[in-house]
Amino acid sequence: MDMGCAVYSRASSVALRAMGNKPRLRKAAIASPHSKMDSPCNQVQVQDKRQRLKVGERRSGSALIVMLWVIGLLGMLVSSFAFEARIEARLTSYHRNRTKADYLARSGLAIAELLMSKVEEVAGSEEDSAQSEGDPWFSDAKSLSAGGEVLIEHDLAEAGVGEGVIRVRITPEPARINVNTLTKSDQRLSDMIWEGMFEVAGVPEEMWSELIDSFYDWTDTDNDPGQDGAETDDYYATLDEPYAARNGPLDTVGELLLIKGFTPMILDGGALHEGEFESEEMHCTGIRDMLTTYGGKDGKPEINVNAASLRVLMALPGIDSDIAELIEEERSGWTDEQGVAHDETFEGPGDFFGRIPNLGSDVKPLVSTQSTVYRVTSTGEINGVPRSLWCIVRYSGDALTILRWREDD
Repeated sequence: MDMGCAVYSRASSVALRAMGNKPRLRKAAIASPHSKMDSPCNQVQVQDKRQRLKVGERRSGSALIVMLWVIGLLGMLVSSFAFEARIEARLTSYHRNRTKADYLARSGLAIAELLMSKVEEVAGSEEDSAQSEGDPWFSDAKSLSAGGEVLIEHDLAEAGVGEGVIRVRITPEPARINVNTLTKSDQRLSDMIWEGMFEVAGVPEEMWSELIDSFYDWTDTDNDPGQDGAETDDYYATLDEPYAARNGPLDTVGELLLIKGFTPMILDGGALHEGEFESEEMHCTGIRDMLTTYGGKDGKPEINVNAASLRVLMALPGIDSDIAELIEEERSGWTDEQGVAHDETFEGPGDFFGRIPNLGSDVKPLVSTQSTVYRVTSTGEINGVPRSLWCIVRYSGDALTILRWREDD
């Protein structure tokens, strides 16, 4: 095929030279028939060129597709790495702020210890503006010495010592009722306080007897169940997951949930099962906030009336909502036009009964105005990240003893 093309090419050249002297019009006329005819050589060249173009186009298209895939995969990898880097940076920042907030919260406990150490120093002294300016902790220490609750918020940025905020709440633990003092040793008084708490919390009266008797059986040392109570053999040992009654004082208020009849709704509040009792009141506000396992004196309840909440006061014998509000009004201080704060907390049981007359004899042995055991709640916060802890402490003899410690999750 290639040799034929070469011979044909030479013949065409000779013919063209022989007609070189002819008019161009004739030359064009002679050449025109050949231009309309496709020679075998041209057909082969054209086909070969077309094939090469098609192959090149296919290769170029495949390369473009591969390149697009590579670019897409690389983009996904870069995006993934960038996302992970961002998440890790945020987690690192969060944990760094959380660690700082944790130390701020622990610093709040140091503030609480400082105030407790100043209680004896400020006790009995009258507060004036000069003392407050000379000692920024005087006012809070004075309130604590009177048995009241103290709430402190300290902004480190405003003080020029760093960043973050510390919030500390110090509450005398005897502002609550020690549940371990509500035993059969003085059953009449214990019954009145239990019934007072259940009434304040909205527990249906039909449940009172079972709850009280079951508590007595849980804490007494014998194995004889009360009329509506429960002991190990007749109740707790028959449960799907049996256990024994403690027959001793509770370690925590939450242990009440192990006792027959006590449910999370009764302890922390919530709706009781409708139709379970005939009482119209089917919602309970809970009793946990009124109870503790610390405080008391000689096995008897002792309530700090300068710090007790209205709910705790109304749970005491002979104190209704009106008297409880009167107690709160009497113990509230006030500030005059010169900016001098006047402390109105009760100085002792005598001062209390002198200002709150006509109280029954049942409440007299329960009243106190001093505390050595405190509940400290401290929260540190920095860049919007909080960290909280609370603890029960005893301050005695210039020493702070931690009785219980709990941190948030």
